[in-house]
Amino acid sequence: MKKSYYFATFIAILLFSCGDDDLYIPIAPPISPVTVDLTKVPLTKLSEYHFFDGDLKNQKPSLNVLPYEPASSLFADYAHKKRFVWMPSGKKATYNGDDNVLELPVGAVLIKTFYYENVQPNNTTQIIETRLLVRKADGWKAYDYIWNTEQNEALLETTENGTFIPITWLENGVSKSVNYKTPSQTECLTCHKLNPTQTTGGELTIPIGPKPQNLNTNYNYNGVSKNQLAMWKTAGYLGDDIPTTINSTVNWEDQTKSLETRARSYIDINCAHCHRQGGHCDYVNMRFNYSNTDLSSFGVCMTPLFTIENGPFVINSGDANRSEMILRMNTEEGAIMMPIIGRNIIHEEGVQLMKDWINTLPANCR
Repeated sequence: MKKSYYFATFIAILLFSCGDDDLYIPIAPPISPVTVDLTKVPLTKLSEYHFFDGDLKNQKPSLNVLPYEPASSLFADYAHKKRFVWMPSGKKATYNGDDNVLELPVGAVLIKTFYYENVQPNNTTQIIETRLLVRKADGWKAYDYIWNTEQNEALLETTENGTFIPITWLENGVSKSVNYKTPSQTECLTCHKLNPTQTTGGELTIPIGPKPQNLNTNYNYNGVSKNQLAMWKTAGYLGDDIPTTINSTVNWEDQTKSLETRARSYIDINCAHCHRQGGHCDYVNMRFNYSNTDLSSFGVCMTPLFTIENGPFVINSGDANRSEMILRMNTEEGAIMMPIIGRNIIHEEGVQLMKDWINTLPANCR
């Protein structure tokens, strides 16, 4: 009898509570554990930022840490990458052109982890480094965290000189080895700088990948495919100033796309941050940004500023093997190779892509 009484009493209380607005108790929204105090950044350990839930090596993003991926990835000695963005509550990025980096707010952090799969001798996964770009009041700051052998922590690289990490892995069943180089501060700034006004002291440190042209693609969010720009808006990281039509890059590996579009997308992500107006290599005439559709300024039939043997033109249309671009991409000789930093071995698939495209061009260079 007592059990029936208690149950009836409970139901009555529940019904009364549901019908009385005064007794409604709102549930507080969850709070992101991320800790980015700009007065204390950089922290000594990657784990101290709380960007990830659970084991650090699993790279499971914490609340409001949003994964993203550009349509094509910059080649870095075949390393895989995981990328994330975090912004302070109530802050949004703004649009600054299809092929310009989104203007991220002060306090924003871009997180990029480099790792290899099928590492020998045991076919394991090995995380090498996690790079942070932190937007402070006086601009972007770059910090690198090197992972320990236990793969449970990454420590701030404080020498600012970078370090070498030898690694051997299987790439499509083929054994490859490299003395992987984490970047020095100078190398970071070489790639991540732009001088939009081309004036003395006008150099800015900027990200490379998060441009609307690179993010206007779908990403798999826990089994749900969604456009990344739309997801950034849903997360509160973008406003409504993004245009509905964007001149977008593609995945250079996607063979359903045209060869030219794939080639220009590849060159954009790998070369355009230097070879564009205001970039590190502004002093040469090539403009490799995706929005540039003028093949002559893209290098076709252009005489190189620095001639090298058997390369009479930057892109010798119809003849890839006599194009300076291919000769520079297809070497490991430091004085000749391009990019000059960021790789130690040849990206064979990228070289083949560019060869295929160049060989389709009309052979009209004189």
